[in-house]
Amino acid sequence: MKKNIGFALLSFCLLVLKPNISHCQQLKSGQMKQSSSDLNTLDRKIIQWQKDLNIPNVAIGIIENNRLVKAKVYGNLSNGAPAPQSTIFEVASLTKVVFSTMVLKLVQDGKWDLDEPLAHYFVDPEVASSAYSKMISSRHVLSQQSGFDNWRWMNSTGKLTFNFEPGTKFNYSGDGMEYLKSAIEKKFNRSLAQLSDSILFKPLQLKDTHHEWDGKTNFDKHSRMYDADGKEITRTDYSISASAAAGLTTSIDDLSKFAIAVLKGELISKKLHQEMIKTQAVISPNLQQGLGWRIINDLPNHEYALQHAGNDQGVAAIMVLLPKSKRGIIVLTNADNGLMMCNNVVRAAFPEGTEIIHKAYKSTRPNESASSLKLTDDVLKSYAGKYKREDGVDITVTLKDSGLVLRMAGIPLLNLLPQTDHEFFLMDLDATVFFTKNNDGTINSVSIKDGENVIKCLKTGD
Repeated sequence: MKKNIGFALLSFCLLVLKPNISHCQQLKSGQMKQSSSDLNTLDRKIIQWQKDLNIPNVAIGIIENNRLVKAKVYGNLSNGAPAPQSTIFEVASLTKVVFSTMVLKLVQDGKWDLDEPLAHYFVDPEVASSAYSKMISSRHVLSQQSGFDNWRWMNSTGKLTFNFEPGTKFNYSGDGMEYLKSAIEKKFNRSLAQLSDSILFKPLQLKDTHHEWDGKTNFDKHSRMYDADGKEITRTDYSISASAAAGLTTSIDDLSKFAIAVLKGELISKKLHQEMIKTQAVISPNLQQGLGWRIINDLPNHEYALQHAGNDQGVAAIMVLLPKSKRGIIVLTNADNGLMMCNNVVRAAFPEGTEIIHKAYKSTRPNESASSLKLTDDVLKSYAGKYKREDGVDITVTLKDSGLVLRMAGIPLLNLLPQTDHEFFLMDLDATVFFTKNNDGTINSVSIKDGENVIKCLKTGD
């Protein structure tokens, strides 16, 4: 069964409201190296966050001076045994940077051209009549300027559609990655799994990293998935089909090897690395899009960060690399609340962690905050109820403590803050949530807008 990789709207950038959990005190801005006491403090914090956030397993990898100085998996497996360091996690949209690196390796080896039209190898039948199908290139896809929605089910027709000319603006798209995957597979007559194994995984000795899984092999090593309440998400079929956008399975040791290779510049030339980190598209005043990676500039000590995160139902992960100071951190989790953990750990592990997290998810200045409108409980209550996403996933909006809370599978609870009588914002996200009404004034839908991506959910009951 192919994993449903469309669960989370904010599959690359979800940052939930700041939890009521204090994170580790920030280090002085000039201090780079973590002492053993710092790491022990981080250990204690992670264990407490696990309990508070209902996250059974967390894995972290901390890199200093291009060396892995700490790798640990916290918690027990579903059978009650302590989770080994070789525990295998799904990493959601972190898959995209691994896939992007494989593509850049093909470019490095002279086997693939960033700017060659993908139509030379593949055209999706659903867009074959569009002139844009003859224009779209690997650069457009890797820089998230493909012109597609995140997923085609988000389109009103349910079909793949070009919403704008490729290369003209940013819009995050998993379908774009899948499009590029199809072109590469056609060109080389090999599957993504075969290509990645030969180009990346075997050379880097990533023995626990795979694009495909039969759902049975080494089953006990795989971390299960859990919802926001800590309840296991069970499946009748755990198998995973290869995807360029999500679904990669790996261990903290393997992903740390990959991160170190990126930091050392071992995978591509300096010239191609500069192309990778160059601003290909602007996401916000604080965040740029490179090739595969998000780029966060203007950090202390003239540092910049390569960043990407991912979440799906029961999965959350983040990777942040600081190339100039040769540092990095990876956090893997197996629960819907996992991105709260990911962001807490980044804040705690790096002196500039709080700034990195803010710039990754907000377009405002770090100390700038929006004010919310006061609405009566009666008005708020009118929005409460059950809704259904276009792909069938259930959404609930509830009134709690004179505020609205939105719940959707694959993400933590979202507190909605009113900015008008029908439009709401999220404290630490640029995404907005808005409700629409029938002619008689009753609520008929809630929509979540993140950039150009909009998910509309129809109301199904109170």
